[in-house]
Amino acid sequence: MLKFYQKAFTIIEIMVVLAVAAILLAVALPNFLKSSKISTKTICINNLKHIDAAVDQWATDYNIPPGTLPADSQEDAVYGYVKGGKPKCPSGGEYTIHAVGSKPQASCGREESEGHKLPE
Repeated sequence: MLKFYQKAFTIIEIMVVLAVAAILLAVALPNFLKSSKISTKTICINNLKHIDAAVDQWATDYNIPPGTLPADSQEDAVYGYVKGGKPKCPSGGEYTIHAVGSKPQASCGREESEGHKLPE
């Protein structure tokens, strides 16, 4: 008499695999979200540094005295010094330019508690 064996996973084996996957997901997901937030903040600060350098270069080229706030019509000229034009904040904030020679010279529309500002 021939015996046929079905090859399949038992319910216990499937439950163990799902439990291990759930534990790995519970550990990995918060770390992934944290690293994503940190990289967004780093990109934003890097953009602010580029804008800050662009304002300094623009002020030097046009002999703009310290304390002068670039007019709205001059912002395009300032962003002309940034490769690729006006950068976009990865977290949805809006960049604003401050007066020449002030610190910080650029800021993001996000709250400073999130760290989206130039380090002093």
